Amino acid sequence: MPGLHTLPEALAAASQTDQGFVFIADGGEVRRSFAELRQEALGVAHALAARGLRPGDLVALVISDAEPFLTALFGVSLAGLIPASLYPPTTMSDLPRYAAQTAGILRSARARALVTTAALLPSLEGLRSECPDLELIVARETLDAPPVEATARVVLDDLAFVQFTSGSTSVPKGVALTHRSLASNIEAINGPGGIDVRPDDSGMSWLPLYHDMGLVGMTLGALYSGRSTVLLPPQAFVKRPVTWLRAISQYGSTVSFAPNFAYDLCVRRVKDRDLDGLDLSRWRIAGCGAEPIHAPTLEAFAEKFAAVGFKATSFLPSYGLAEHVLAATFPPRGRAPRIESLDAADLTQRRVARRVPDSVTTPRVTIVSCGMALPGHRIRIDSDDGRELPEREVGEIALAGPSVMLGYYKEPALTAQTLSGEWLRTGDLGYLANGELFVCGRAKDVIIVNGRKYHPQDLEWGVDDVAGVRRGRVVAFGLPQAGGPDRVAIVAEPSGTVSAEVLVESIRRRIGDLCGLYVDEVVLVPSGAIGRTTSGKVQRAATKARYERGDLAATAP
Repeated sequence: MPGLHTLPEALAAASQTDQGFVFIADGGEVRRSFAELRQEALGVAHALAARGLRPGDLVALVISDAEPFLTALFGVSLAGLIPASLYPPTTMSDLPRYAAQTAGILRSARARALVTTAALLPSLEGLRSECPDLELIVARETLDAPPVEATARVVLDDLAFVQFTSGSTSVPKGVALTHRSLASNIEAINGPGGIDVRPDDSGMSWLPLYHDMGLVGMTLGALYSGRSTVLLPPQAFVKRPVTWLRAISQYGSTVSFAPNFAYDLCVRRVKDRDLDGLDLSRWRIAGCGAEPIHAPTLEAFAEKFAAVGFKATSFLPSYGLAEHVLAATFPPRGRAPRIESLDAADLTQRRVARRVPDSVTTPRVTIVSCGMALPGHRIRIDSDDGRELPEREVGEIALAGPSVMLGYYKEPALTAQTLSGEWLRTGDLGYLANGELFVCGRAKDVIIVNGRKYHPQDLEWGVDDVAGVRRGRVVAFGLPQAGGPDRVAIVAEPSGTVSAEVLVESIRRRIGDLCGLYVDEVVLVPSGAIGRTTSGKVQRAATKARYERGDLAATAP
């Protein structure tokens, strides 16, 4: 199927194959061909049109299970409507707060309809009174109609969907993506400069479909290439990480992506006895992205699972963001991750003069290469005043090419701040070395003390393995002071194995040894107090805001 295609065209082409999705639920599996899913989606499209929705209306989706989510997404698209995926509530006890947040998103997006589940419908029906444009709230289970061929005309420059960002640094924003951008990104990902899809490839994913890596990378990418993918419920992985690896082994999957924290969970929670019967030898693309990539995590995963056939050369660390559909860079396939060990002081000065030899014992950080720009796309590093920087100087990552978003949905001022001509200003910091991207952090999160700049995730990673700290539950941020340097705060969830006094001192000592930096405030909080986004990133901005409101109590220095 040469050329770029809209989502309805890609679905129609895939339905001519014998491929489809395998949905795993409650220990069983349901196999649905692309043709079967398209027929059901045509019924959804007919039912939505019969309820008065018209092409161009935005339809929000709050559905957690993969099969009804996908048939709803496809049906909305076939009807010429604009689907917008929203994350569902994590627990039923959280529904009041969730409903208030969702109402804000629906109002700003001027959504005309909300499709959810029968179980959630009673809790969400009240949103209509809070959202003037919301005319319809309906359960997916009731959208049954005869499958009539779609009559809506959908073209490449129409909106394919609105992807709401995960909110790790701010409230969720609606990223508006055209069919052209979607198809361009998937084509680049699936092509020879990306994962190079092969006839015998098959995917495996537990990633939620309301997040870009799960939806675009593992699901729509499979649809556009006409390859089968097995979809696990996210909660199955969270409950038992080995479930993901067993599914890869059972189905002989060759492609599976996940954030850094998933590989770390497997290292820590998969027991040696769980390795019996595992075979990961066919796993040729082990993608890693969506959050900062920690070199020791990849090294530990490769070492732990080498005995069951996993190869370090299968790792494909990547960089991307929703504003670029999904991926922006990939390294060459078949190469172990390229890692730079850097002088921490050089990095905070935004100059990466050299790699530090292993024999040097000065404070160091390790950064993983995320590879080069996808074919047909460009990347550059900008200074604070917008100048393009040479290699090995740290600045803001900027992207250009056909995958760049149209803008933030109904947010023209925010769009103007983020798009500069053809360039997307990502707000992320990084540097280039031999054309490969090394990501350092978020520009707005940088901590400045006595003229030196520190990246929060370097501090977080430095504390992550301190005895008594829960792995992956650390947040660092700066507290600006008028006329003075930032005060440094670290929030951590203790594991309960070390006393609070010892843990506070250990955290301060570790950061002092690593960066020569004094931590002004160490805040120890209960388990679960540090929120994470749908992609697993710690919610740094939300945690900082809670601290500034006084919701988190600091320990005495």
